[in-house]
Amino acid sequence: MSVLTTSPVHPLVVQHNALVNAQFSLSTTESRLFLAMLARISPQDTEFAKCQVDIHDIVEPTSNNYAHVRKMLDNFGGCKLRIEKLSPDGRRRQKRTFTVIPLVEYAEYREGGGLVEARFNRQLLPYLLELRDNFTKAQLADLIKLKSPSSFRIYWLLREYASFGKRTVPLEELKAILGLVEEYDRFNNFRVRVLDRAQKELADTDTAFTYKTIKSGREVIAIEFRFQHRLEVDTDAPPLVEWEEAVLATGITLSSLPQIKSRLAAGDYDLGYVRYVLDTVKSQVQAGKVKREGGAVFKALIDGYLLSAYHKEQQRHNSLQAKSKPKPKNTPAVATQLRRLNSELEDAHNSLNFVQTAVIYTDETRITALREVQKHIAQLEQQRQQLTA
Repeated sequence: MSVLTTSPVHPLVVQHNALVNAQFSLSTTESRLFLAMLARISPQDTEFAKCQVDIHDIVEPTSNNYAHVRKMLDNFGGCKLRIEKLSPDGRRRQKRTFTVIPLVEYAEYREGGGLVEARFNRQLLPYLLELRDNFTKAQLADLIKLKSPSSFRIYWLLREYASFGKRTVPLEELKAILGLVEEYDRFNNFRVRVLDRAQKELADTDTAFTYKTIKSGREVIAIEFRFQHRLEVDTDAPPLVEWEEAVLATGITLSSLPQIKSRLAAGDYDLGYVRYVLDTVKSQVQAGKVKREGGAVFKALIDGYLLSAYHKEQQRHNSLQAKSKPKPKNTPAVATQLRRLNSELEDAHNSLNFVQTAVIYTDETRITALREVQKHIAQLEQQRQQLTA
């Protein structure tokens, strides 16, 4: 029998937020296997490949209890998630409904190679592959520090809210997400074995937290987590562009920019909408209709609730511009140049659409490519405007 090699590992791990909040229960060893499979998903993947994981990546190096591994795989292979259903385009629905699906298609131990092999269930494709928005990223380097499966899940729940610095979760909902509905009748036991342990384990990650209980009378009904996501300084990161600086000036945190960039990259709106939101919210603040400028700008850019008004404003502007626009010089040379410019503009807009949607780009390379294409479009638009003046 030939010896298999393990699948390549990627340092950045990504999940759709619906999967972050799904209800399921895994043991410590099963959580390690789940993480190992997440880390073997490539940003370019469009289908789930089989994951081959060295057995010592999921059990202690000194452990030789392969019977335990086989039993773990039996449980892991039967794990089911209660998860929020997504729309056909992979977005969250306004009215949430839930479904129950298996986590993996299969999971088995490969004799002779010291490997565990498994593949995610195809029904999880919209939750793990080609994600454009409503997703959470985490560094594998932080995740591998965690030992408790509850700590692993709590880390993801807090990472989802990294830009806000706090998250309040009803106690029963938290227990359901962690798969602990039938356990810890006494809150003090839950506090010590789940919350305090997670706090200790996450203290050495980028999402250290404190928490307080929220009560109704003497009963604890919710947990308020507070945390400060520590952003690492990336000396190779491209400098902020003008729109990013304008957005940050409203009070939005630097850690929120990736969520806005993902909406831009997905083609949900263009930079014109960003400028429209900034101007609209600023006017609302000056009129006393909005108190927190940054919060209003962030909500408009994430939820897109001003898009309808923006499109109407665009149509009105284009209509007025068309009426006042002078006719181009009617010469063969001008007509030839216009045809060339229009053809180049069409190609440039096609390139822009490709850069916004193609999965071959990382967050960093997509930003650079978008900037170059948008600059080229602006140059072509300027040339066409000069030609028709």
